[in-house]
Amino acid sequence: MISIIIPVLNEEKHIERLLQQLSELETSISYEIIVVDGGSQDQTVMIARKSAQVYQLKDTNRGAQLKYGVEKSSGEFLWFLHGDSRLGSTRNLLEQIQSALGDDGCYSAGFFELSFDSSDFFYRYLAITSNLRARYLGLIFGDQGMFTKRSCYEKIGGFEPIPLMEDWRLSRRLKQLGNFYQLPVRIITSSRRFHKGKLRTHLKMHKIKLFYLMGMSPDKLMHRYYK
Repeated sequence: MISIIIPVLNEEKHIERLLQQLSELETSISYEIIVVDGGSQDQTVMIARKSAQVYQLKDTNRGAQLKYGVEKSSGEFLWFLHGDSRLGSTRNLLEQIQSALGDDGCYSAGFFELSFDSSDFFYRYLAITSNLRARYLGLIFGDQGMFTKRSCYEKIGGFEPIPLMEDWRLSRRLKQLGNFYQLPVRIITSSRRFHKGKLRTHLKMHKIKLFYLMGMSPDKLMHRYYK
């Protein structure tokens, strides 16, 4: 079984589209869809309950949501998605994920080919550099559709209940177990985070990463990020 785990917060405008794609997967592989809500004030939970197992946590963070989702799941394989993502193709998708993480132990995790919902050069640049970063530096971020085996996830301790950098920390530990596989399927993510200024937001995100590398805690980084 493949467990699809989606942390959400106020995603009523996007979650239905993703869940619709997932519910229509044509596959012989069994799968479950788990949505962990972090305290939405809109219709996210009501929409998600139509297609997924929904769990609600209050006063929490994305790391805790992901961790809880895994604890409630039962699949041998774990696939993590963001609520505002959509899939470029669903053909034989679960078969491809399972095959990529085969029994040879060569790959400890995988990710999709990231793209944005805009053809602007800036977003094409972000997508290309993100895919290169994941493949060669061993850093998969949450919007790239990370997937891994439960055995690998448990071996490295899983997600930490932290507000930022939870994907960075998990992927760095997974990289110690093996290489990452880039699935030749697009995952399209929203460009909404850059709507207040593309360059400004991009530089702010790099500053957060720099502060993290200098030893700043995820809690302090969160305050800087949302400031």
